[in-house]
Amino acid sequence: MCGRFNFSNHSKVKGTKEAGVSPSFNIAPSSVIAVLNEDMKCLNLNWGFTPSWMKQGQIINAKRETVRTKSTFKGFRKCYVPINGWYEWLKTDEGKKPFYFHSEYDTMYVKSIMRDNIVILLTTEAIDSISHIHNRMPLLSNEPVFRNWNLNQVNIDINTYEVSREVSYAGNNSADLIKPFNP
Repeated sequence: MCGRFNFSNHSKVKGTKEAGVSPSFNIAPSSVIAVLNEDMKCLNLNWGFTPSWMKQGQIINAKRETVRTKSTFKGFRKCYVPINGWYEWLKTDEGKKPFYFHSEYDTMYVKSIMRDNIVILLTTEAIDSISHIHNRMPLLSNEPVFRNWNLNQVNIDINTYEVSREVSYAGNNSADLIKPFNP
């Protein structure tokens, strides 16, 4: 997962109104995002983590294949990040082309980890139908279930289409960003 997602329709996620979650079509790293903790309480946490050993940048995603073995993630707890879809960029001879990924579900839930006031999204290998655009994708679930929380990918059909390059600028935030691009 490259690092952008849409959470503009959160009407089906309990607690977002009380937590003051605002609709956003272009959520970027370092943003404050909605997170569901194990008590199913909606929290606002910072997306990204800068460990003391890291000289610059931040960790926004962790691979499901290695998250349990990396000492960086010790002490993190399981959580979910609700999304309506996400963006990836395909490298072409004409430059990077953004694509929007979504499903038939109004809301999908990214299996994630949290500690203190930060959250990191978990990723997995992309499914075959979208791997030609990007080799990773969010570790998704169609509902936030903690009882059987694991690092397995739930089978969700993902649809995708090209969108405007306007999504490449984190400051842009409108419904036009998720509309199919017609050159």
